[in-house]
Amino acid sequence: MENNLNKRNFINWYCCYATPEEIEKAEQTNKAAINRLVSEYSYEIDKIKTTKCFYDSLPLPKGVLPEFLPLDCF
Repeated sequence: MENNLNKRNFINWYCCYATPEEIEKAEQTNKAAINRLVSEYSYEIDKIKTTKCFYDSLPLPKGVLPEFLPLDCF
């Protein structure tokens, strides 16, 4: 259970919340761990990034707020 929560926390941070600068700073601090986690969860990360690109490319009608990605989609 805790491992699944850690996985979700990392993927949510990496895909949805972290700026490129924050990711770069994390890699400078602990490159081995970041690379291991990105490699381990690459399938989920690619799936979320593809979904985000798709949602970002959709034209929304005027007055419609964009939906947020479900954070438990993996």
